[in-house]
Amino acid sequence: MFENIKILDFTRVFSGPFCTQMLAELGAEVIKIEEPKSGDETRGWYPLEQNWSGYFMALNRSKKSLTLNLKNEEALEIIKKLVSTCDVVVENFAPGVVQRLGISYEDLIKINPNIIYLSLSAYGQTGPNKNIKGYDPIIQADTGVMSLTGEKDGPPVKTMFPIADISSSLYGAFAIAAALYKRSVRQEGEYIDIALYDSVVSLMGILTAIPFFKNEIPKRLGSEHPHRVPSRNYETGDGTYIHVICNHSQWLKLCDALDLEEKYKQEPYTSDLGRLEQREEIDGIVQQVLSTKAGKEWIKIFNEIGVPCSLVNSLDQVLNSEQTKARELIVKWEQDNLGEVPGLNFPYKFLNTTSKIKSPVPKLGEHTSEMLKEFGYTQNEIDNLREKGII
Repeated sequence: MFENIKILDFTRVFSGPFCTQMLAELGAEVIKIEEPKSGDETRGWYPLEQNWSGYFMALNRSKKSLTLNLKNEEALEIIKKLVSTCDVVVENFAPGVVQRLGISYEDLIKINPNIIYLSLSAYGQTGPNKNIKGYDPIIQADTGVMSLTGEKDGPPVKTMFPIADISSSLYGAFAIAAALYKRSVRQEGEYIDIALYDSVVSLMGILTAIPFFKNEIPKRLGSEHPHRVPSRNYETGDGTYIHVICNHSQWLKLCDALDLEEKYKQEPYTSDLGRLEQREEIDGIVQQVLSTKAGKEWIKIFNEIGVPCSLVNSLDQVLNSEQTKARELIVKWEQDNLGEVPGLNFPYKFLNTTSKIKSPVPKLGEHTSEMLKEFGYTQNEIDNLREKGII
């Protein structure tokens, strides 16, 4: 799909690498630029196996690794040669860093006017917070995600998965795809500025409807839904938890399945707003009945009558489930020193296109010599660059 598209990747940790890995496994050639000797810091992150980081491997398949000391003038000359042949540049340095390094959008369009350039940062390239350092947990705190997550009477809680990194990566990949299409039509490049902060705020559309139209601030609800009742985790008779959610017609089915009093099939309980106002009463009676049978028994009953529900599964249950296997969400590849290793697949399923792992996770600088030779460097010149710490 993105065959013949070449991406120069100056990113590290999560947001950038996840974005470029998506594009790599849709066909793009991704050249990951790393610092000599140290590389992307996540190469040393837990969990480690045979000096390979599971964290790093989850985000850097199907890429090439080229080491360059970005503070060196000779390295900058190599970058200029790379840029002349690339379609896309992605970076996630703090604002101002690429200007100091001489690899900003303004610098690179002088070499390649049609380049598409994506900057990923915590707060973006503008605004009062643009120079503030920020990682995913900081963004979750600053955007209000933590204030909305957790139990009603508990403290603010961070989501376990990095929602700011993931959302900015997805927006980044989408924006690059849009810019590539625009370039194919108008023959012009593009500069894209994406902030982790903006990405998370933009996800809260349905929640912002409450302060926008009712001048109320949403509160933490635990596993409950802000707009629907019932919708929460309920403990069942065997100690497992299930989540049940209903619309109007499903609520009536649930009433029958739980053998609730006839009054629950009448107003105010038959409307979404009515049930929202009676949340405490409804949750109490539903919990009381669900505690009489095991979780799997209730799942079978609700599936048969069309009431949406699920057991609250652990991660190991998800990874071993038949649904996960059927959807081919786990992929395996041969990795140096490790043999066959598992990872997660991307979720899109195309009819006529395949997203696939093109190559294993690269060793630090694995493709440096190969790529420099493509630009005419001799082995002696490459050895000299390595001795000087440039590559």
